[in-house]
Amino acid sequence: MGNLCVSPSSTSLSTERKSSYLASNPSHQRGGSTASDHNTVDHGYAKVTNRCMNPKGVSESMVHFYEVINQENCDSKGCVRAGCLLRWMDICACLSAEKHGMLSSVTLSMDDLSFEEPAYLGDVLEISARVNNAFNTSMEVGVLVESMGGKPGGKSTSIVHCKAFFTFVSLDHRGVKCKVPKVIPETEAERDNYSMAKERRLMRFRKKEMIREILDGDSNDDDRRGSEMSVMSGSTTPTPWNGKKKRLSVMLRDSIMSPAESSVRMMHDSSLSMTKVVLPSDANHMGNTFGGNIMSWMDDAAVVCATKHCHYGPLIGSGLSVITIAVDAFSFLGPSKCGDRITLLAQINRAFGTTMEVGVRVEAQSLGGQSRHINTGYLTVIAKDKNGKPTTIPKIKPGNEAEKLQHKQALARRKLRMERKKLAGSGGDKHGIAWTWSSEMSKEISIANVFGLLKVNNSFDLEWKDVTLGLDPNPFQIRMEMNTDTWGLGLTTIRISGVVTCPLESMFKAVVDVGMRKKWDLAVAEYDTMEVIDDNNAIIRASFKSFGPTSGKDKDFCLLRTWSHDAHRYIVASRSIVHPSLPPRDTHQRGSVNPSGFILTPWVMDDGLGRGEEIVQTSFDYVVQLDEVGQKLVGASKGGESPFVKLIVGSLTRLGGILMEE
Repeated sequence: MGNLCVSPSSTSLSTERKSSYLASNPSHQRGGSTASDHNTVDHGYAKVTNRCMNPKGVSESMVHFYEVINQENCDSKGCVRAGCLLRWMDICACLSAEKHGMLSSVTLSMDDLSFEEPAYLGDVLEISARVNNAFNTSMEVGVLVESMGGKPGGKSTSIVHCKAFFTFVSLDHRGVKCKVPKVIPETEAERDNYSMAKERRLMRFRKKEMIREILDGDSNDDDRRGSEMSVMSGSTTPTPWNGKKKRLSVMLRDSIMSPAESSVRMMHDSSLSMTKVVLPSDANHMGNTFGGNIMSWMDDAAVVCATKHCHYGPLIGSGLSVITIAVDAFSFLGPSKCGDRITLLAQINRAFGTTMEVGVRVEAQSLGGQSRHINTGYLTVIAKDKNGKPTTIPKIKPGNEAEKLQHKQALARRKLRMERKKLAGSGGDKHGIAWTWSSEMSKEISIANVFGLLKVNNSFDLEWKDVTLGLDPNPFQIRMEMNTDTWGLGLTTIRISGVVTCPLESMFKAVVDVGMRKKWDLAVAEYDTMEVIDDNNAIIRASFKSFGPTSGKDKDFCLLRTWSHDAHRYIVASRSIVHPSLPPRDTHQRGSVNPSGFILTPWVMDDGLGRGEEIVQTSFDYVVQLDEVGQKLVGASKGGESPFVKLIVGSLTRLGGILMEE
């Protein structure tokens, strides 16, 4: 292992932020903890008393970890091995989890890992981790790996190599799960991660069900082929398919096949078994096998398995190498101890042109004991030739029914990864910024809806310009900002902020209620719920009156509206979708919006009269990402003088007035 450096304890909540939070959450005050706030437990081998369970700021769990990449960490090309990164990331995540929970912590799972940029011999990596949210006995820890880059003498830039989310649980001296302190997000970025961690947790519980739904929808698509979408492979979009008709390039590729592509290998022939013994250096301070080592061994097994498959037949001696580019998930099902024999069973589940999915099953066995299934993971690796270019690999053919199921599930996992990657982007799909509705991806689309709104509202990459509104009086402190060509997609984004003297819940109900929308929105002609997806999602048909430079037909929208809340704010997001039951109407002009909507946060202030009383207010950000139709309505040159902008500001003022009268 290279040089290890762990940051000292971070500072606690700022005085201003702490005062604001404690004012609205008196039960979370830190001063004078009671006996019920403390536990007495063994932490590893040492007894720890006075374990405070009061909420903690995210910054208090922050850990920084540095590694200099040396020769033993690299492959033959001088690129850092994925297994080393996994081990370092798990160490850093564990330190963060234990710093937050003040107890020994073990890895429960790791997911959403993609290697964005390779790191090479001599690079200095900074690995940072922090607890995003806590759920009773478990925590989500976000980990980021980056390094400094840039030309000599020039401005240094941060290079992001990979990031992932780990789930940890805290254990006492008996190995029993313990409750962990709640998390207080302090900044907008931390609040975003706090909200999204809750959604990601729900996604983890539902992932198997989603795979089954995708399999049911794609039962006739087993003959599909394409390249894994990956930054490292150079591909940016998935291969389009149109029923049973193949594109010309696909037909040409089928008619002139490379020797490697024309070879087919049975799935069971790709299987590999390798054994490790858990030494004291492989165990953590509780005697359990360190999770990072298990994941590193799983990567080793996947790479060896894939290398054997790629060197099958005509590719022998070609100078080919394989690199792990993504990890679908690692799921820890049970512990292993020092002295256990670890068996790693790897198999190629499916080949996708230049990439393949490798499934790895991990079993542990003590001397004289029974074998125990302790982990399962799915890794995506890419094959590269001696020049570092992606190269085609032999196909895989399943044999028995179990192999056929794995073969199908690999395709479903690939589709899910690709859809999630597109949803994580800032644009839409072939329909422009509108997203094609998919019932099996409904939860993913709703999460992307919320995330897209938070992303544009808090991005440091966007240049916001103040827009003069000329409001006099301005009872709700309304101000407006604008960004043009958002995300390079030709979008115009407006953000209108203000403060209304009313409880947070009251404003949320007024915003989310379909009937109320028609009362305060001066531009709305229709706003109706067409389908209720679940308790937090609905499909809306909305139309708005026509005026200004695009006067003529009214504008209609097919929207997915998603709402969520936590202890700190409410979010109501809407984005355009393409839904088969709501096609464009001849009587209207179909418009599109990227994720847009309201972000509502509590705002408590002193009454200013020296009476010690507080005024309960709600701060709001109303964000709209508009396509070219909306861009004409806004009129970048007119800004606050645009009739469209005046109508939005007037509507928000009307909403504030209605809430003040209640």
